[in-house]
Amino acid sequence: MQIASGRTRRSSFIKSSLAAALVPAWLALGAPAYALSDLQQTPPAASAPAATAPAATSPAATDSKPAAGADATKAKGPVEISFDFTKAPPAVQKTRQEIIDAATAGDVTKIAALLKAGQADLGPDNTNANPESALKDMSGDADGLEVLSIMLDVLSTGYAHVGAGTANDMYVWPYFTQKDVKTLSPAEKVDLMRLVTAGDFADMQEYGSYNFYRVGIAADGKLKQFISGN
Repeated sequence: MQIASGRTRRSSFIKSSLAAALVPAWLALGAPAYALSDLQQTPPAASAPAATAPAATSPAATDSKPAAGADATKAKGPVEISFDFTKAPPAVQKTRQEIIDAATAGDVTKIAALLKAGQADLGPDNTNANPESALKDMSGDADGLEVLSIMLDVLSTGYAHVGAGTANDMYVWPYFTQKDVKTLSPAEKVDLMRLVTAGDFADMQEYGSYNFYRVGIAADGKLKQFISGN
């Protein structure tokens, strides 16, 4: 599928992608972007929502109660939300940085290699697609660069640790995949609208959950997921 180019046109893409976004339950885990120099390091504390937002507190907040409209994975156990990337396993930190470095350089081939190595889920429209071709098809430009910028945006947010201690142990960006978008704090809404427009956010509230792109990295460091939808 093609993503409409430009941040102001993402709302129409989200609406058109909802019907195609049905994936197995365990895979449904998952502002303008930071300056590239910032993304290559641990994002500053200011990137997290204000202290009044439960998800942004330190140490990381734990949400063990499923919320209406949230991903089905919330019902399977506690979900840890954190803005401190150093708390993720070294293998996860390494892969995240590799994605950031490759995306910053506009290296679609490198991102595709990471997706292929992890046998990543790219959504139902790309089940049997070559990862590089899939990335270019997702993007609003022929070279796949727009979708790399989206990866950078997503990886600049906090993350959710889901499935801890199970075969589906995964670190998912952005943390909104595990939040009820109808109950976000003002600070969390600002954080989300760094990824999507206000119109997109209104659509998410109506739909009941975050439905833009997400990145999932397994605890062993394999890039397992780059999909959009609920």
